[in-house]
Order: sequence, then C-alpha cells, then structure tokens
Amino acid sequence: MAAEAEWFMDYRNGDGSVAEMCGNGVRVFARYLQRAGHAVEGDLAVATRGGVKTVHLAKNGDVTVGMGRALLPEGDVEVSVGERSWPARNVNMGNPHAVAFVADLDHAGDLYTAPPFRPATAYPDGVNVEFVVDRGPRHVAMRVHERGSGETRSCGTGACAVAVATARRDGVDPAVTGTPVTYTVDVPGGTLVITEHPDGEIEMTGPAVIVAEGEFDAKWLEGVLS
Repeated sequence: MAAEAEWFMDYRNGDGSVAEMCGNGVRVFARYLQRAGHAVEGDLAVATRGGVKTVHLAKNGDVTVGMGRALLPEGDVEVSVGERSWPARNVNMGNPHAVAFVADLDHAGDLYTAPPFRPATAYPDGVNVEFVVDRGPRHVAMRVHERGSGETRSCGTGACAVAVATARRDGVDPAVTGTPVTYTVDVPGGTLVITEHPDGEIEMTGPAVIVAEGEFDAKWLEGVLS
C-alpha cells in the first residue's frame, strides 16, 4: 500500500494479538503525526491491515476518518451475558462486530470476559460485541467488549457498526434513499459522529487530544536490546 499512503499504522490488542484495524487508533495516530510535525491540517492517507484510510485533520481539533464500507453478513447471531440473551446484527467494518440492542447498558455486565455468541461459526476469529441503548432521535449510547482487550472506553469501528445496525433497525439505508444518514454515538470515553453516505462509505468524526508524552532513554533501550 506504499503507493497509496505515506504512513502505515499497525495495531495490537491489549493481549498482544494483532487487529485488522482500529478506527480511534487511526485518529490518534493522525494527531500524533501532526504533533510530531509529520502532517498538517487537511487530508492524509494512513494504511492499515484493513486497507487505506483517508483522514482529515480539522482546525477545531476534530479528526475525521473514512472508514470504508460496512458488510452485513447474513445469518442470525445471538449474544449472551449471564442468563440474558439478545439477537445481534452481524456487521463487518474490516473487523467483526455483533451489535445487540438492550434495555439498559448495565445488562452488559462487567465485560471483563468475552460475551458468548451463537453460532460459533459466525465469528471463527472472535468478535467485538457492542451493547446499545437509544438516547434520542439518531442518538445512541454503547458499551463494547473488544476481542483481545475487554471493555474499552471507545471503539471507532464499533461505533460505525452500531450506527449502521441502528440505521437498518430504523429502516434507513442511504443506498436506497440517496441521502446520507448521521448518528451520534456516545461511548464511555466521549462522543463520536458517524455518517453513512449513499455509496456506502462511512465517516467517523471525533476529537483526538494528546494527554501524555514520554521519551525512551537510549542507554536503557540498548540494554534491553542487547
């Protein structure tokens, strides 16, 4: 992908496993490139294991990522927490998601361990599971268990999957109406705005803020590598 993007972002989950893509990770990576002087306000391309993503760095601090198109595999899926079970929408954003609409986000439990799903063949490599409640017109909130990490404070691809699943639940498909649809998705770490366009392309917008910086001591690094 070197001909399409100057930068490549690889991603590891909390347990060290490789992930195809991380939407919020792309936003953070773009903000880092700007902070380090490698990028300026405007557009840039970032390659990932899930393909090349277009990024726009806005003056107000927001970062918009072109997340590609969602795939909606056929077949019924169900997820469970304790004695509760819910039907889930299978959405693939370059990585797999199961989106379940619930009455209360507390029903998701502690999300330390991966919620069981059925059938096992739906996600042979595991799945990110989103639990969703309505907050208002085209406004939802979610919690997520990310495979390999547990519950996280945000999931960009998950927010996109949730927006698409919610739109279809609401009977909205931009490919049919010819009009973009936008959903606001609240996550524990803040808010993301997701827009799906008639051609299927999905854009995710949210802030990315540098909260800490560190430096490696060269002598320490040499000792570790020797």
